[in-house]
Amino acid sequence: MKRPSHPAIAVILVAVATAVTAGAASGRTTQTDSLEVFLADVVDRVEEVLPESWRVTETNVGKVPIGWSGDASGVYVMVEDTRTRFFHPSGFHYYSFYRIWLMPPAWEGEMRDTPYISDSVPAFLLGVNDRYVAFYHTAGGNVWPDGPETLCAALDLDRICYTDLTRRVVDLEMERRLTESAVEAGVEQFVLNPHRIVGLTGEGPNLYLEYVFPDETEEPDALEQLTHELAWSVFELIPEVESIYLRRCTTDSYTDTIVIRN
Repeated sequence: MKRPSHPAIAVILVAVATAVTAGAASGRTTQTDSLEVFLADVVDRVEEVLPESWRVTETNVGKVPIGWSGDASGVYVMVEDTRTRFFHPSGFHYYSFYRIWLMPPAWEGEMRDTPYISDSVPAFLLGVNDRYVAFYHTAGGNVWPDGPETLCAALDLDRICYTDLTRRVVDLEMERRLTESAVEAGVEQFVLNPHRIVGLTGEGPNLYLEYVFPDETEEPDALEQLTHELAWSVFELIPEVESIYLRRCTTDSYTDTIVIRN
């Protein structure tokens, strides 16, 4: 889909916007400067909610979530549990960690194709608000099981409760709006098959949809076209939806993508 225009990344947090205004007057502010100010605020928020043995161990700017393509326009924070160490079968040790990426609110990106059973998974959506979109990646996170929920609260994020790959949940009322209402509204470009909807949930402007595409869509161009048509239909049928977190499944793999209403 056509990428929507959006303000500079500096406006995603009031503190960043203030820093940009002040810096512009002196002629010294750059986008990297504004991201650094934003990152410092994020680190402060995260550190306030970390369990006793957890520490911020890595930060950076101009990043993209692991396993995704898209503009490298976000900030990155990694936190680790300095008390618990794991041994990986590949022969190395690691500490429990959460990696967090915060991207601009209108950021669009796409996850690489990922097998349903994979030893190395990409970042997943953590939550959204009107200032940024957050992703996270974890290993050994079970030692802090409420980590995602706690981090969402610290960063003022609304979670999209997408389903895991073994327990998929479908909101039946929303499914009705996307299937039965399509016929009533005369939407013909892409009519969703309810038997292919294996995950569907959302609240307000954000929607999660997991859809199984037929095998013939494995060609990238075909999948991109169907993604465009599917998103167009969703936006037509559910006017309050502004962004779709779409998990596109085939018989043996999946790839996530974010689509923003134009």
